[in-house]
Amino acid sequence: MTSTDTWLVWLDDDLRLDDNPLWQAALEEHPAHLLVVYILPETTFQPVGSVSPDVARLQPLSVARQRFLLESLESLQAGLQTLGSDLLILQGDAAHLIPELARQHACRGVIARCATGLVEQRQQQAVAASCRLRQVNSGLLLDEDDLPFTLNELPETFSAFRRKLEKAYPDIQAMPAPVAAPCALPSWPAQAPRGVQGSARRLNAARDWQSDPRGEHAFLGGEPAALQRLEHYLSPEHAGQYKTTRNRLSGADFSTRFSAWLALGCLSPRRILDRLHTFQKTLPELCETPQAAFKDSDWIRVELLWREYFHWDTRQLGRQVFLAGRPGTDSLRHEACAAIPDALARWQVGMTGVPWVDAGMRELAATGWLSNRMRQNVASYLIKDLGVDWRQGAAWFEHQLLDHDVASNWGNWRYLAGVGRDPRADRHFNMMKQARQHDPLGHHVTRWIPELETLPAGMQRHAPWIAWSFRVTPGASGGINGTTQSGYPRQPLHLVDAWQPHLSDVTPTRVKPWLSGSFERG
Repeated sequence: MTSTDTWLVWLDDDLRLDDNPLWQAALEEHPAHLLVVYILPETTFQPVGSVSPDVARLQPLSVARQRFLLESLESLQAGLQTLGSDLLILQGDAAHLIPELARQHACRGVIARCATGLVEQRQQQAVAASCRLRQVNSGLLLDEDDLPFTLNELPETFSAFRRKLEKAYPDIQAMPAPVAAPCALPSWPAQAPRGVQGSARRLNAARDWQSDPRGEHAFLGGEPAALQRLEHYLSPEHAGQYKTTRNRLSGADFSTRFSAWLALGCLSPRRILDRLHTFQKTLPELCETPQAAFKDSDWIRVELLWREYFHWDTRQLGRQVFLAGRPGTDSLRHEACAAIPDALARWQVGMTGVPWVDAGMRELAATGWLSNRMRQNVASYLIKDLGVDWRQGAAWFEHQLLDHDVASNWGNWRYLAGVGRDPRADRHFNMMKQARQHDPLGHHVTRWIPELETLPAGMQRHAPWIAWSFRVTPGASGGINGTTQSGYPRQPLHLVDAWQPHLSDVTPTRVKPWLSGSFERG
């Protein structure tokens, strides 16, 4: 071998050693040296709102996302070092940086995963025009060649997609199996820098960020934490009740929470499926109702299929993911919202005056995570009730969510907006019906909105504008003409007639003054 026998592995959402085909592809080239690189996007540290949601650019990262990424990168670097390799972390335009690094270190080629997002696809096209690029399928249950149809024949609905996959792969064992992590990797190029370099060092500033303890779960980035969470969750009391508990709002283990590690590639979906299969085989020994536990835990597989569907949909759509216009809404709704120019901003900070929505948005800002139930509700309220362009909501979630990936996030927003596959206009959640069903005593909203804890437990906490109505000045609306002493809006941004049947038992209530710094933990 000569000094030119160096290959560059370009990581994106592949921050793991286990079941990562990139390492196998690199070893197949028999290089003397391996340069492993991660590029932070140019937009990482830009101010929020500086990137328009209707252009194909990545949104800036919240401090929560920055910290989770930092932990994941540091964890991967430590793992690579035990195998004789290392990691270089830069910030900038990967389309320019990767070819430049390849030239500087005489790399024979670049290895990267087949990108799902449009931004990443364009970067890979630019790199391929400058140097040899070997693309590898990674991060999904199936490679494109494993699909029982061509990508152009992707079913229009998830149900049809699921049926076709389950027919082609009747059980988990029939799916492609995960591969083990490598035992060793080629050495680091002698002159190559290591670790965090240049402007990427700004990522270190996120180290001190802490998740709000009210979220009841603190995420730790990196593959070891991901695998530990996987083993913890695959038990009868957690995975064995997943389908039953997944719509809850709080608690450490009502949901798998695998999505954050899946998003950065710290955890492989094939590894999840493999360990799920092993767990399910042991159920007769672990619990008294193995059939029920199997059924509940199998919904984890279904959720992985949803993720798979959105990824293949995004690859096929390309730019259309970002170009879809505002979902169809009636003109009256838009006229009602036209007088509230700050509707998006109020939604973002949890000050819409609808506690059910505001609790979710405050939890998202404080923890970087939100239950699936709340994600659907806050999205529906923004799109269907406030009439805001759905892409504004998708961009905000991209900025905030620890588990953001372009396919799942933008795909779910398109789905709720009725502009994606299986378009339907009736994906409209009634906020008060949802609140009564999932938080009837208002404990969840007072956890995140302590301004409401003086109201009696029940639906009054979800409709404070009724409970406080004896204090409302005629004409006050939307919290613009008036707020309570606590600062919370007197009225919601937009009242919906369909809420009223679910509020018939709410009456005006005189309450004690709210004291700052307290919140209900019940």
